[in-house]
Amino acid sequence: MTPRLLVRRAAAAEAADGPDTRIALDSRQGHYLTRVLRLTEGAVVEAFDGSGRRWRARLSGDRGAASLVLEAEIDATPESPVAIHLGQCLSSADKMDWTIEKAVELGAKSISPIFSQRSPVRFDQARARRKLEHWQAIAEAACMQSGRDTLPLIAEPRSLEAWLAGIQDPIRLVLDPRASVTLSAWRSRLAEAECGPISLLIGPESGLADSELKASASAGFVAVSLGPRVLRTETAGLAALSALQALLGDF
Repeated sequence: MTPRLLVRRAAAAEAADGPDTRIALDSRQGHYLTRVLRLTEGAVVEAFDGSGRRWRARLSGDRGAASLVLEAEIDATPESPVAIHLGQCLSSADKMDWTIEKAVELGAKSISPIFSQRSPVRFDQARARRKLEHWQAIAEAACMQSGRDTLPLIAEPRSLEAWLAGIQDPIRLVLDPRASVTLSAWRSRLAEAECGPISLLIGPESGLADSELKASASAGFVAVSLGPRVLRTETAGLAALSALQALLGDF
């Protein structure tokens, strides 16, 4: 697989400089290509800008002064036809990192970390900002690894109440192991042509409180289950994303 690198300013640089645009890399990017991947002068690299465009490029220079020369724009990987907004209640650090990484690989359009009553972690403003930067870096790495060219939005952590108030997607689902309707049964009630963006709410490690489930219902969310087994929070969201991609998306 050709090594990939996120270069956010690729499109602007190409528009300004034309063919064979040279883009200087920062020390982190240069270290990754020349020391981690051990690429040398002239190595072929795929550059993507995070907004859905991709270029064939060549590495020039070394870690201290590495750059990419954009040779030609190439076909990018299309996004899933179903736009899924994952609202993931916060879990412990490793589990949250895993969820965000895999949700990006599975095609989530955006991911919102949510504070709920039973979330095991709380952040002050400074730590929330650091966590957001950390999650954005995880999303970037997941796009590089998976061949995805559009970087999903990772939203700032917010309360469940604030998140519910801002949801406008026409289809709204919340996972509840006690729900009488399964995800596949819910799908059978809709014609494909009617399937618009989907907001998917996943509870924390101890589940959503009854009052939170009532609040989600008041906000238009339909409770669905993934069958008779109770899944952990880091499994539930990823399983639901996979199921939705199989039922409505590009699997």
